[in-house]
Amino acid sequence: MLATVTLVLERAGQPMRAREIHAAASELSGEPLLWTSVKGTLAAYAEGSKPRFERVDRGYYRSKGTRLSG
Repeated sequence: MLATVTLVLERAGQPMRAREIHAAASELSGEPLLWTSVKGTLAAYAEGSKPRFERVDRGYYRSKGTRLSG
């Protein structure tokens, strides 16, 4: 799950809504993924000493290495 969600966000290169991440991860994996599993992965890896994701707004996440252009 972590690898799939990470790949989705890295490919996007910009923040995505959690529901969009769920849909893209399900498509990438070729099978339906549980919403709670995707949501839990995002929440778990947006915290801690070395987070993989960054919560940029309510319900929006991006890969920690992605920078917003502007």
